[in-house]
Amino acid sequence: MQNCVREKDHCFVKSELYVILQTTKTYSTLYIVICKSILLKSEFFIMLLNYFGAFTHMFEVTYDKHFVYPYNGDIHDFVNALRYNQKPAVDPINVYNYSFLYNNEEKCVETEHSKFRVVYIIKSAVQNFDRRIAIRNSWGFEKRFFDVPSRTVFLLGIHQDNEELQAKIKLEAMKYKDIVQANFIDTYYNNTIKTMMGFKWAVKYCSNSKFYMFVDDDMYVSVKNVLRFIRNPTNYPDYLKEPKKISQKREIRYPYVSKINFSHISNLLNEENEMNYLNTEYISDTNIYIREELSSNAELIQLPEVSSSTQENINNQNYSIENQVTTILNNSKDAQDVLTKVNNNVKEKRIFENISSLYIYDEIESPIRKKRQVFDFELPEDVRLFAGFVFVSSPHRHKSSKWYVSLEEYPYHLWPPYVTAGAYIISREALLDMYYTSFYTKHFKFDDIFLGLVAKKADIEPFHCEEFHFYKKDYTKFNYKYVITSHGYGDPNELLQIWNEQKALGNA
Repeated sequence: MQNCVREKDHCFVKSELYVILQTTKTYSTLYIVICKSILLKSEFFIMLLNYFGAFTHMFEVTYDKHFVYPYNGDIHDFVNALRYNQKPAVDPINVYNYSFLYNNEEKCVETEHSKFRVVYIIKSAVQNFDRRIAIRNSWGFEKRFFDVPSRTVFLLGIHQDNEELQAKIKLEAMKYKDIVQANFIDTYYNNTIKTMMGFKWAVKYCSNSKFYMFVDDDMYVSVKNVLRFIRNPTNYPDYLKEPKKISQKREIRYPYVSKINFSHISNLLNEENEMNYLNTEYISDTNIYIREELSSNAELIQLPEVSSSTQENINNQNYSIENQVTTILNNSKDAQDVLTKVNNNVKEKRIFENISSLYIYDEIESPIRKKRQVFDFELPEDVRLFAGFVFVSSPHRHKSSKWYVSLEEYPYHLWPPYVTAGAYIISREALLDMYYTSFYTKHFKFDDIFLGLVAKKADIEPFHCEEFHFYKKDYTKFNYKYVITSHGYGDPNELLQIWNEQKALGNA
């Protein structure tokens, strides 16, 4: 009996031990499973952090203190040597040796004008025929203001192994004579190549312009506001709103003039249009624009010397501008003929009604002077302007981004200041410096960043203007008054509609 009890106790003990062992084993397995799960989740979390660049940011180099970008070293002497056709001490490290299929080398050869005001270089995709037509029929029309000489070209790459598309481009180039095409594959990541081929074309075939505007083919552009901006970038558009606060003035001289430029009073003829803001109050803006209905410019005229009494009247502060002009014109039959011709062309009874000033160019200094009532600005020839909507931002380190950049490509925590590539204006001097500086700047796949790097190395600070809208600015009939560019007009019909409406309001 005792044995039995003992055996039972022994059996019971074995059973208890078995249960304990089994329980322990279960907990161990569960522990292992939990640990593995934690490790997997941690590994996933670490991979997720790495994917979104958390660890990459830890290894970024501070831009402000340590920025250098190949070529490392002072390149200014090399750039100057290239600009003046001399051999630099160090050979370039980056040259875009693509050839032009259509170089349009005659585009900027002009007998009438030795220099252009603005050349518009429109970056267009090969297949975007409709967009190009819409631009030609709107803001890209070269004679938009016929006394402001300009040129428009479309910059294209190629689609590989697409002979039918290339045949259409050939016909387009022959018909419109505004196609510049180079033999690089036209893809998003080749936009830097496209941009620099545009620079190359401008330097090689069209260096006789004071300004250049690079624009994408899905942009609304107000040519009128472009001209206003380059006239006075630092005060645009404020100088159009409050001209009285600007103290700088220029003089006109009488009585010897080489030309009367009637374009400067052109938009005053639209007095019936309530929304035309180029009225007497804002007359300061009229000296660079044209009334398109004028069929020809005034001929060169030489006015005879006027009598002392006439000179006294001209110098009289209370003697109106209209009377001054009339007095001078009365001394010259040729001048009267010119005025009559202009009057007939525009079918207006009075050109000079409510005009507060007249812009007259002169070549020979005269002792008779009268200060203008308007303000005029002209940037010097050597200005280095690189203007648009300026960003200061950080590289995208998350690998899902279209704009992902590794540390090997760019190690710094900030980009140099850069202008959005959709639309920007660059002066001739800046264009030349940046073009040759690009020879000593390592290629980068994003064109706006590349130009930012080039500008940094060339010591050119990008100039910011809010009226270059890199997004599609919400449109109403009255809120595009000072807009220079707006992105997102890929629909040609929409572009034409908006542009024509703004043109009718005097804004385009």
